[in-house]
Amino acid sequence: MSSEYTPVSSRSTRPARRTAILTAAAAFSLLGGSAILLGPAAFAQETPSCFVSETALSVADVADHLNPAVVTITNLQVGGGMDQMAPSGEMPGGSGDGSGDGTISGGTDTGSAPQPAAKGSGFIIDGEGHVVTNAHVVDGSDDLTVQFQDGTEAPAVLVGQDVMLDIAVIDITMPEGKAVPGLACWGDSDAMRPGDEVVAIGSALGEFANTVTSGTLNAKGRSLDGYGMEHLLQHDAEIWHGNSGGPLLNLKGEVIGVNAAGVSSDQMGTAPADISFAIDGNAARDIVVQLLEDGTVDRPFLGIQGTALPVGHEVAEVVADSPAAEAGISAGDVILAIDGTAVNRKNTLLDLLFTHEVGDTITVTVDHNGEQQDLTLTLGTRPAESN
Repeated sequence: MSSEYTPVSSRSTRPARRTAILTAAAAFSLLGGSAILLGPAAFAQETPSCFVSETALSVADVADHLNPAVVTITNLQVGGGMDQMAPSGEMPGGSGDGSGDGTISGGTDTGSAPQPAAKGSGFIIDGEGHVVTNAHVVDGSDDLTVQFQDGTEAPAVLVGQDVMLDIAVIDITMPEGKAVPGLACWGDSDAMRPGDEVVAIGSALGEFANTVTSGTLNAKGRSLDGYGMEHLLQHDAEIWHGNSGGPLLNLKGEVIGVNAAGVSSDQMGTAPADISFAIDGNAARDIVVQLLEDGTVDRPFLGIQGTALPVGHEVAEVVADSPAAEAGISAGDVILAIDGTAVNRKNTLLDLLFTHEVGDTITVTVDHNGEQQDLTLTLGTRPAESN
């Protein structure tokens, strides 16, 4: 049986912009929209402290301290509605071979009122009510709501998102005089080693909020073809649809990853993923800082489409009027190095490009018809939907 990987939000009825992978429907339908309840139960009178333990805790203690900071996010869209579910064992879009559009046909027409179209998870990072989640959780939203551990809900707005790393920041609209119930702190993902214990918290299937699981960090630096991301953390803490955007924690209670995708032989119908993946926490934190500054992330742009080789990156297409085109890079060339650093499995082309900023001048070493050439170019700004 073939394996499929998918982001782990619960979604239905609206096409996702990220068509490289399929998204799945929620396992349980929702009956209409959810009321916005601004009751006092979930809120604190004063902003809580960011919790970090100096020593390793039990999984239960990590959950006790971090659960108040973990939320369920509902993506509301005009014409949405999570009342349609994929048949058992089948991904939305039908065949499960990657050819579908991630939708479920025949969704209920709910008129102009936004309806729940997807659910995911997130975690609060500051006293202002900013929440980190995945970009695919909030993609296409007309409205957003956040549900706290006790079921209390509050509206939220999108601050910004980085589709490439699949990270988004939203802002909870807090009642006047009330504070967020909990905060999560960033840890150092570089300090994590395969074999270290990890804890995942999220909204399993979009319905079972603050589900806690634990496992082991299996590997670092993983990539998923078609997901457009590299240096993922592979782990075996169980995650389901709805866990997207939830924190992956070390035993000190620090966020070292953001759960994002899973691989499963049954397309993750209602079962957890066979293998789980999280966005590296340090990379996510850097993007969050930029999103909080102005809601956008500027990335350097070379302007090629191609395929990574064991050594080098083969160019299949060059974007017209791009820095690559202006420098003379052409289809069929193999990019061998950036500023003298070899392009290979360890240092991918994107890795090397993203060590630079927009406007930097770099030297690109290419193999052109068997002849090695050094070309100088100035990096542009990556378009929002560019690969």
